[in-house]
Amino acid sequence: MLKVELMTGFAHLRDEATVDALSLHSQAVALANQKEGGYLEALADSLPASDSLYISSVDTLFKRYEAGFGPIKDFLLGLKFISNHRGGNIKVRVNIFVFAFLAHAKNLDLMFCTEVSANHKGRFLSWQNTIDGLVLFELKGRTITNDRIGLAEPYLKLRKILERDSTRNELALLALLTFSSPMQEEEILKVLGGSHSGLKALLFTLLDTGVVTKSFGLVTINEKYIPIAVFFVRAKLGVDLMALAKRWV
Repeated sequence: MLKVELMTGFAHLRDEATVDALSLHSQAVALANQKEGGYLEALADSLPASDSLYISSVDTLFKRYEAGFGPIKDFLLGLKFISNHRGGNIKVRVNIFVFAFLAHAKNLDLMFCTEVSANHKGRFLSWQNTIDGLVLFELKGRTITNDRIGLAEPYLKLRKILERDSTRNELALLALLTFSSPMQEEEILKVLGGSHSGLKALLFTLLDTGVVTKSFGLVTINEKYIPIAVFFVRAKLGVDLMALAKRWV
């Protein structure tokens, strides 16, 4: 049985696992190219022999600048088919926003058993309350409550940047990071285009807000400020990530 556990944020990418999805997928692709069989057979041959597998970093297979939904879709469907025929348990963890995109684009949610732990469900609902508070702050001038006062400074810094019409690249980068796994600068350039110096300037601006952070060479959204990023993606681009994902919470 394949079980998909939906996660808030991307901390699960650092989990210890039986094997990581990227190396498993790469091995299966290489094996499929060597043999006459297809990807499914190669993936089955590449899986470690165990009745219980945990495969990490599935989110990293979603690379829109390369093959879009293809790799992560083929990987998850392959695991589903293999687990149905072999028996045993396979568990993967996927960011809830990444899964929401897969579900709405390819209806993949109809094929998987999904679950959200109480901890992540509570975190998701907390994000929604924070976003609702930001909406009231903007529409009715209500103050940000004391329990979320730490969001005020980064929120106002980011708002000052994004309220300008000339900051489309900053907004595009913010949106990309909100529903993608942490990315290297080279990966960002493949999506957004432009020059290295231009990207450095974008990152300097966004890193200064604290909403975007960089660690171990990877650029991502600071997890405690994800509601701020989600708020601006909806306000500026009309993409409501919370609405897309709430059916699983």
